[in-house]
Amino acid sequence: MIVSAQTSGTLTTNSGSWTPITGLTVTIPQGVGVQALVILNVPNPFATGNSNPGGNFGVQVNGTVQSAFASFTYNEVNPPSTGRIPTTLTVPVALSQSGDLTVVAVWSGVRGSTVHIDSPATLTGIVA
Repeated sequence: MIVSAQTSGTLTTNSGSWTPITGLTVTIPQGVGVQALVILNVPNPFATGNSNPGGNFGVQVNGTVQSAFASFTYNEVNPPSTGRIPTTLTVPVALSQSGDLTVVAVWSGVRGSTVHIDSPATLTGIVA
């Protein structure tokens, strides 16, 4: 089984802590002894700022941010232009025996940056 969600429109965050990405929430049904592979694909993000701007991307399961995360930063302190930095994160998630799992994509800015998404990003869960 595959569950998926996709963003629409332009999204930004300048939060220094994990914040949900609007539109990227999926529910994975409970299972016994089974895992799901969760994939967060953000194909064209960019960041603005003046201290080596960048962004972090993660996955939160039932309110807990998983330890694996993806990140990007620019090499220049104040980049003359903001190139796109395709970012994909894959996280295995053990399914619960006691209920469904709510999976939310989260993001944050690096060193006060504003992170931008202006093309569709996806959160996909593949249940094995």
